Amino acid sequence: MTAPLTELIRARASVALASLLVLLSACTPEHDWREIRASEDGFVAMMPSRPARMTQPVDLDGLRLTMSMQGSLVRDVAYTVGTASLPQGADQAVSAQALDVMRRAMVRNIEGEQRTARPVKVSIIDGSGALVGSVEGLEVEAVGRMRGQEATLIARFANLDARVWQIVVLGPRPDREQAAMFLDSVRLIRR
Repeated sequence: MTAPLTELIRARASVALASLLVLLSACTPEHDWREIRASEDGFVAMMPSRPARMTQPVDLDGLRLTMSMQGSLVRDVAYTVGTASLPQGADQAVSAQALDVMRRAMVRNIEGEQRTARPVKVSIIDGSGALVGSVEGLEVEAVGRMRGQEATLIARFANLDARVWQIVVLGPRPDREQAAMFLDSVRLIRR
């Protein structure tokens, strides 16, 4: 084969390969749902992509806790579950205060305005995954700004066994169906 012919074949093969990769990426779902079991954080949830995990100290109006968060990002929309253990001996009043501070902080973080709040049930499972009940939680929706663009926050807040959770969808115009799938998938693990 001559050099120009070889180069032409290589060029066509490269174009074909590039076209195949574009075609395959078009078939890849944006939301690649998978169940994660975060036993150390006390929950099971469906995440729309492989989650990242981080832990950081938080100050909830004088109540200093360590919050663990797991979440993933799809098309500028974050899906996260954050949890913190309350101090030993904390009562229901401390749990309620922590949840209220978490809710207000989330709305404040987007310089937002809370639009709705409604009670929701969050499922409870045992260590084997069997459904053992539910706990009353609160779902809020707020609209604000994040990184210079409009942001919508849809979040649930719940507590169980001296632990608090925030279950959050946050981003510019999150898809309602995907948000509901994530929020409804979260189950708390009873210790």
